[in-house]
Amino acid sequence: MNSIFNFLGSTKDNESAMLVENIKKAFKAVKSELDDHLESINHNTDDIQEVHTIFAELDAKIDKLSERIEELECIISPKRSKKLDVKLTPREQEVFMALYVGKGLTLVSMAKQLSFTTDMINMYLFNLITKGIPIHKELVDDVLVFRLDPEFKELQARRNVLEINPRIAKQMVFRDI
Repeated sequence: MNSIFNFLGSTKDNESAMLVENIKKAFKAVKSELDDHLESINHNTDDIQEVHTIFAELDAKIDKLSERIEELECIISPKRSKKLDVKLTPREQEVFMALYVGKGLTLVSMAKQLSFTTDMINMYLFNLITKGIPIHKELVDDVLVFRLDPEFKELQARRNVLEINPRIAKQMVFRDI
């Protein structure tokens, strides 16, 4: 009887050993597959970094080309690049900067922000328009709203074509408009 148990016991040991061996093989296969995936991920990451570097270089080249195009535009169309032959009074500069900083202002809101009367704002806006400053007027909810032309705003930002006094510009940027 003892020999039967030894045989059964050894059979169980063999089965257990085989089961353990099969589990080890399965884990090795899973580990191998995960290592392959990790290698693929690392390779893809390297490719992504390489593409990012190429895009950064292209972006820098595009910026240089944009600057050169602007220079050529200045040569071809000097009136856009030169300072305008317009001199704004300090008060006109304040109204201009209110429009520059604001996103669309009414006469009342500009008057309140600048501590001017609406008649003064109206007069300064008229002066700016007659001096060639492109100001857009638009009715919003039955109220007249004034905005600076976006292209002119960009030109002013790049070239300061109106030669706005830096003190006034700084003062207006820090106001709540």
